[in-house]
Amino acid sequence: MMSEISRETDVFVIGLGECGSNLVGSYIQEEKNRTGSTRIREYLIMNTDKTDLLKTRTEYSIPSRNTLLYSDEEIGVGGKFKEGYELVMKNQEVILNQLQGLGYEGVSGFILLTSMGGGTGCGGTPALVELLHKHFSDERRIFIYVFGVLPFENQSSEAINSIWSLSTLLRNQLEPKKGPNLIFLLSNKTMLKRVMEWREGRANGLLDQSLGIDSSNLTKNDEKLRTDAGVEFTQLVNPLALRTIESILSPSIQEHGKKVMPTTDLADYSRRLDPVVVPCFFEDMYFLPEYGRMDKQMALAARYTVNHCSLTDIDKKPAAGSVYSILTGNKDISKLEYSAYLKKILAPYLVKGGSIQPSFVSYDDPEMEKSSLLLLFGLPRIPELRDVFNDASNLIAYHDDSKSTIKRGWFERSKGVPHEELQIAMDDIQNLFGKYMTDEEKKQSNDK
Repeated sequence: MMSEISRETDVFVIGLGECGSNLVGSYIQEEKNRTGSTRIREYLIMNTDKTDLLKTRTEYSIPSRNTLLYSDEEIGVGGKFKEGYELVMKNQEVILNQLQGLGYEGVSGFILLTSMGGGTGCGGTPALVELLHKHFSDERRIFIYVFGVLPFENQSSEAINSIWSLSTLLRNQLEPKKGPNLIFLLSNKTMLKRVMEWREGRANGLLDQSLGIDSSNLTKNDEKLRTDAGVEFTQLVNPLALRTIESILSPSIQEHGKKVMPTTDLADYSRRLDPVVVPCFFEDMYFLPEYGRMDKQMALAARYTVNHCSLTDIDKKPAAGSVYSILTGNKDISKLEYSAYLKKILAPYLVKGGSIQPSFVSYDDPEMEKSSLLLLFGLPRIPELRDVFNDASNLIAYHDDSKSTIKRGWFERSKGVPHEELQIAMDDIQNLFGKYMTDEEKKQSNDK
């Protein structure tokens, strides 16, 4: 019976472009060593660049049935997101046939992993979301979550791609069954920063500072702490992203000795959260009731999670419109009675009137020492998104020279869309997120 329930809550994962495909490949590689359950039924990696696709297949030993090249030229779209969009629409039948062959019928939702900066990913994602909604529109309701990775700073061309993609996804959300239910923003820059902080052991000092105890005997000398400095960037960052995504999906996984209060499924996030979400995940947390009040320990853990565990940089006072919290631990730590604590603790991180939904995943295992705290902030202050906006704005201003039609023509050809369409996207992001800037931040933005 538990197997049947789990089957009904399965999700299908799709990686678009090089970044998204690498994330899916990393997941499949870790899946080989996984002992617990998973919600992911099947997966597909899609790309317009044959070389990149073959590289991912080889590196992660992915079968051909789980890969799809959908570009006739096989050399990618070269950052032209409009071309990435059109290629998905042009190859609708091919894409749906391959998904059907992998058994995507009957899943409860889709997880799309992609780069917000690459042409294949940021262009193909809005098109694929539309395609999936259109296919299922007459059958039943599905949920589609997009996990988009923001580029590093000073990559102005990729910044423009990110602004266009985010604007398109947000505009599509306004129309029934066209846009994603939620957009989760991850950041290469911030995730790398978190990994390096973790390797330096900064989290280990949390208990020492707050409770005056030595936490070294609680933390095992993990092999990952001795990772070779020469390891590739994706091998450092991808595991963090995937562990966070797993934590988001995990409440609905059926396991013996596990209780979720209240019941939490894929649909609940979209019902409770604003459309753009930044996850914060503190996975190596210890609560020690014998060392003092639990509300104070929870407050400390929440502050650390916000300030040091977000996967995209958010303000210390995020001023979010909503937050979904999931506390996971043994039955003596993660219990419904702590709802009042968490609501009071999280209130300062929201705007006045913002919604808070605490959820608890409790295991009937007294030997379970570590806990984890997942905070999903809907529409928080995102300084990093402002940086992306400024990078894009500077590049557009550089090419927006009415005296040089050649320069402007080159720029528009490189993106595949007219300047006016890019300006609309810029206005969308500025109008939506500009209200979260302080007067000083606005001044600095204008000075730039």
